[in-house]
Amino acid sequence: MIGINTILFSLTISASIAVAAPDGIFGWSTITPSANLTYLPCFEKFQCARLLLPLDWLNENTTDTVSIAIIKLPAAVHQDDPTFGGAILTNPGGPGGSGIDYLLGRGSMLQSLIDIPGQKHYEYISFDPRGVGASRPRIDCYPANNLARLAKLLEWRASGAVSLSPASFAFQHYSAKAFAKRCEKTNAEVLPFVNSPSVARDMVAMVDKIAELRQGQAMQHNSTATQTLSHDANEDVPRLQYIGFSYGTVLGNYFASLFPERVGRMVLDGVVDSYDYSDGPDTDKMMEIFFEGCFNAGSEVCQLRQASDKTPSDISKRTWSWINARDAEPIQATSFDGSTDVLLRSAEIRGLIFMSLYSADYSFFPLASILAEALKGNTKPLIEMLLMGVSDLTNQCIISNNTMSTSQEMNDDAYKAVLCGDGSNVSDQDSNYWKRYMDRQVSISTLAGDVATMARLSCAGWRVRPNWSFKGPFKTPAPSKDPSAPEAGHPAAPLLFLSSRWDPVTPLRSAYTMASRHPGAGVLVENSMGHTLIGAGKVSECSKQVVSEYFDKGVVPKKEVLCEGVKSPWDGKPLGVIRRRTTYNLLGV
Repeated sequence: MIGINTILFSLTISASIAVAAPDGIFGWSTITPSANLTYLPCFEKFQCARLLLPLDWLNENTTDTVSIAIIKLPAAVHQDDPTFGGAILTNPGGPGGSGIDYLLGRGSMLQSLIDIPGQKHYEYISFDPRGVGASRPRIDCYPANNLARLAKLLEWRASGAVSLSPASFAFQHYSAKAFAKRCEKTNAEVLPFVNSPSVARDMVAMVDKIAELRQGQAMQHNSTATQTLSHDANEDVPRLQYIGFSYGTVLGNYFASLFPERVGRMVLDGVVDSYDYSDGPDTDKMMEIFFEGCFNAGSEVCQLRQASDKTPSDISKRTWSWINARDAEPIQATSFDGSTDVLLRSAEIRGLIFMSLYSADYSFFPLASILAEALKGNTKPLIEMLLMGVSDLTNQCIISNNTMSTSQEMNDDAYKAVLCGDGSNVSDQDSNYWKRYMDRQVSISTLAGDVATMARLSCAGWRVRPNWSFKGPFKTPAPSKDPSAPEAGHPAAPLLFLSSRWDPVTPLRSAYTMASRHPGAGVLVENSMGHTLIGAGKVSECSKQVVSEYFDKGVVPKKEVLCEGVKSPWDGKPLGVIRRRTTYNLLGV
């Protein structure tokens, strides 16, 4: 993303950077890509592989390939064990999110949530989609020039939020068009082949390769195991078991709609309406809940409340008045490395608040404390959080010709490539179109309107069209009557959709909308606030039981299930910093 989103993007990825392996321990270049799935030990308890697949799935005569980086957390039991349930694939979101980083950081969490000890154990597999991270070729719009990339990020940031002024809007609009030309020039050969249908087809190939590997291992060890990908012995073809978060629900919907006969189990958490990538209708409501909760908790718990406050709106007006004043009187700061002087305006503060909504049950308390200190004149805690989104230019001149740009920045490039490839062609739309779009997004959410605008504005001037386009319908035929005996051409089991009650990016209504298009689908709602339900790992026993039983038996609740959350935002337990999820989300934040 650009402009306001720079800080949000940096905040989101910080956790995934922490799980990357130190230099010298493991490098993907040590694995030779292969048309067969061949795992090697990596990252201590994981196994890694690089799978060669066709670049163009629609051209049977192509010899061009992509290598997909795959990582596996082995099951707690051997595949011959009767409790072995096969593989569960996952995608953390994005688009452009690294499944490698996600599984390294959250694999054990998924295992503890979905496995049923002594009854069912799975291996967990994720991957960097084509164009992303450790997969090759990788989308990189600033090859061999990370200094130029970071300089452009600072330039975008300095222009201000897209809705700040006509000048800011014009700068962001034409910068997006220039960026599209740059990406087209530097990645022309791969850009048409990185959108969601191609990734979904890659997943079919992964399912087949996992089954081939397991069958080969069983024969080698004279095993009587007949399992392929899932634990259903009677399945007709290898089928996918999958859990996807945020954009990962879009990818899941593509897979289920294009290849319904290959669906075994599918859980979609933090559901995106695949027909409409826009977001934010619940964002401002969540801020109302924030101020109401603060008022009701009292000043001993929520420092933003003052003795003179009569209603929650008193807190809201005072807070927003201070934030909005930062455009006329920005906060002056210096980047952590001392290389850059920084002015922090309302856009950066709104970005931090928006980021906090991703884990609202855990971040409201520290957010209130940080804002309360700022309103009293102590902006240091706020500055420390905001500066995490400012690029470090120290030593960039030394590494400016390094071919390895940071993982996150190139995930951003892939984000645009997939988003613009999946969406309609808007490259010829004029400024009036984009101004109307911006006004509509800001009217939906004063907090997230700029973010939503920039998500789509990034496609202005994006002329590259995918070679494989799918616009729907996003639906599946009726599921098999018995999940343990899948019927040809049908999903083995109904789909299961998950959502928090209040989600700033993927509102609950999207889960209802998409579930209605898949016969027999179930919906699980947890009475909590934040983006995705399982994504951050803080789930109730109620939700855990529904999900684990679904993967085990393939049965969804006949009626919507409502589970209580595990934490109140105002229980008075300080977390020290605003928690950031390792998931990658639809808007790249």
